[in-house]
Order: sequence, then C-alpha cells, then structure tokens
Amino acid sequence: MKSKGLIGLLIATAAAVVLAVLLSSGSGVPAVDPQSGKAVLPDLAKHLDSIARVTLVRGESKTTLLRQDKDWVVEEKGGYPADTDKVRQALLGLAELSYVEPKTKRPDSYPRLQVEDAGQKDAKSVLVTASDDKGDALGEIIAGKRRIDQLGGGVDGIYVRKPGDAQSWLARGTLDVAGDTSGWLDRKIIDLPQEKVKDVVLTQPDGGRLHIARDKPEDALALKDVSDKDKPKSDTALVEPAGALAALDLADVRAAADMPLPKEGVARAEFTSFDGLAVKVSLFQQDGKDWARFETSGTGDAEKQAVELNAKLSRWVYAIPDYKAKTLKTKLADVVAPPKPS
Repeated sequence: MKSKGLIGLLIATAAAVVLAVLLSSGSGVPAVDPQSGKAVLPDLAKHLDSIARVTLVRGESKTTLLRQDKDWVVEEKGGYPADTDKVRQALLGLAELSYVEPKTKRPDSYPRLQVEDAGQKDAKSVLVTASDDKGDALGEIIAGKRRIDQLGGGVDGIYVRKPGDAQSWLARGTLDVAGDTSGWLDRKIIDLPQEKVKDVVLTQPDGGRLHIARDKPEDALALKDVSDKDKPKSDTALVEPAGALAALDLADVRAAADMPLPKEGVARAEFTSFDGLAVKVSLFQQDGKDWARFETSGTGDAEKQAVELNAKLSRWVYAIPDYKAKTLKTKLADVVAPPKPS
C-alpha cells in the first residue's frame, strides 16, 4: 500500500509540473516566434540575377567579388577569376536562409556564436553584403558559427545577425563564406598528366640540368644527356618530375606586371606533350613563397589550346604548393642511383 501511495504522489507531482509549464505559456501551447520559418533575406531570392558585387568582411580582411557577364572575379587579386561555383553556392545559400529560433541579444555573448560586429581585429564573424551594379544593397547579414546537420533532415544551421540589430538567430540553411581572399580564387592553373608528357628539361639556377624523355606514350621515361653509368634509382623515379604539371593548383596569385622575374635564382622547366603543347615555367622564391610564370606554345592539335592557355596564364604570376615547386626543381642527383662501390 505504501508503494502505491508513493507512485500516486509521483504521478501527481509530475502532472502539476506539466500543468505549470502549460499555464506559464499563456494558451497552453509553447510560444513560437512569429519570425520562425521566414526567410532571413526575403528580397534576395528575387534579385539574384541583379547581384553585381559581393563583399565579405572578416576581421581586418576584406574580399570583393565582382560579376563579369556570367563569371566572377576577385577585386583584391587584380581581377583574377573567382571560383564561380563557390560564389553561386554562397549566393543561393544566402537566399535560402530561414529563421529557426532567436538567440542572444547580449553583445558580450556574440563571440560565442561568432556574430560579433565584423571588422574588429579578432572577429570570426563574416559580414556579407550583396549589391547591385548601382551599389545599392540587396541583402546584408553577419554570418557566424555553422551547425552542421544539427537540425535534422540533413539540413545545416548557422547563427546569424543583421547589422544594427541586437537580436541574433539560429537560421536553417547551408552557407559557406569562410576562408581568406585566396580561398575564393579559381585555383586551377594547368593540368598536364605525365602520361601525355614526351619531353621534360629541368634547369637549376646554377645551370644543373635534368633531361627526361621518351619516344612513344607507352615507352618508359628515360634519362637523356647522361653517361651510361647514370641509371634511375627505381622504375618510377622519373614519373614524379614528369608529372609536375598534373592538376597544378595555385596557392596565391599576383599580376605579372607587379612581380618581374628576378635577375638571379630562377629555375626553369620545359615540358613538351605528345600532341605538340610546349609549356615553359620560370620559378623563383619571394616573400616566403614559390612563384611560377608560364609561357605556352603549340603545334598541330595543341595550337589552339596553347593560345587559350597563354591568354589565361601570361598576365599572372602564381604561388604554387611547396611540394610542386620542389618537384619542378628536381636535380639529376635526386633521381639517379648512387654509384656502386668498386
């Protein structure tokens, strides 16, 4: 009997707690903010085709994306092509953001959600402004910390706040505006797989030379202009330098007019493909980075490709990944087997 009485008391207590919660909400139904479910930037979706400029401010860094016809360029990088797909995804993400629930109004709590005012030295928020060709803002938001797949249904969330509004929000949607200015560049420079390479000459600043070639695509790569004693240290030793231009991406870029070739310390690489494409690369170090300039020419089937590549590459100097620069500077001593002891 005592057990039944205790169970009854527990049930009664729980019911009282539930009743108190329902009464405290007024109508007995938990309150839902009237903004919930509405678009964060309701007018942006109607004007996506009118967006001509997007600015991203994070801390003391600013990135400006400008529309040129169907493509986008990065103003801070001399008008170099942007990753158009990334820009489009960001704009669609902005247009599709919808409010979920209000969060803090306290400025001292903004950094926890990364929605503090942009432009501050250590700010992690990103102020995103989309404007038309007249400079009129079509949408503006402070984008904060992302919540990946926290809302169910495979949909991401992100904390946001409108400039000048104290109220922050959790919004539903996928928006990726992270990264520095270089992260918005079209990173592809050139792609010349080693299977297509017929001849490679790598020349060091001191004149040291490595020559690799083959007559047919199915032939093994071989050393040229060496003595009979010089043999590759392995069957694959020559593959890596021959493939140095395969899927080559940039780390940074500058206008060629702003970065002339130094008079000393320049390494050079020359690649020739089986279809007639010739690529010349000049390599040097500056500001702690490895920079490369490209010049292309072509014959036969590769003539048109060479003209297009030259138009794309000749105006620029590219910072390339360290491992690619190291490969382009491969020396003969790096690939030949050590002499056998007598």
